[in-house]
Amino acid sequence: MGFALFIIALTAANLISKEANRSVFVWATTGELAPGQIIQESDITPASVLLAQSAKNYLSASAEIVGTTVLTKISAGDLIPVAAIGAGENLVNQRLVPLTIEISDLPISLVRGDLIDLYAISKSNAKEVNAPALLASAITVEQVLERNNSGVVSVLVILENEQVLPTLNFLSDSRLILVRTR
Repeated sequence: MGFALFIIALTAANLISKEANRSVFVWATTGELAPGQIIQESDITPASVLLAQSAKNYLSASAEIVGTTVLTKISAGDLIPVAAIGAGENLVNQRLVPLTIEISDLPISLVRGDLIDLYAISKSNAKEVNAPALLASAITVEQVLERNNSGVVSVLVILENEQVLPTLNFLSDSRLILVRTR
């Protein structure tokens, strides 16, 4: 009789434990994601979490989100909220612009997903002192190509349509400087 009660209690505890632990798989980030960034497979990982009623606010790991665009900043290791990403077709106001920057004019550990400010200093007349011009602020780095011995680094940034032409106008006679924002 005692042994039967023990088995019943153990079974009941197991069933209650299973019923209380309703974990779900949702997407989490493997690194920082910045607005405008296109989500790649290496940016996400499924995570098993216990979310009661708030599970609907996060993207299920069964959802296909590779190729979608990040709308708000998501920190490394965070769960991805439904409202933080959008379809790429809706964001036609953004362009990928390649910049060639001297290695001394960008942060040493600049990586994909960093937010930066882009400044230009005129180099046409060395005798005149020209104030730096802020070309764009809080823009996202999409890609940093490997640094080599040439002294320059190619950086692919995401600019709004209205920022592209003013930025391109400064490229021919200006020194570009990237400043990381926090």
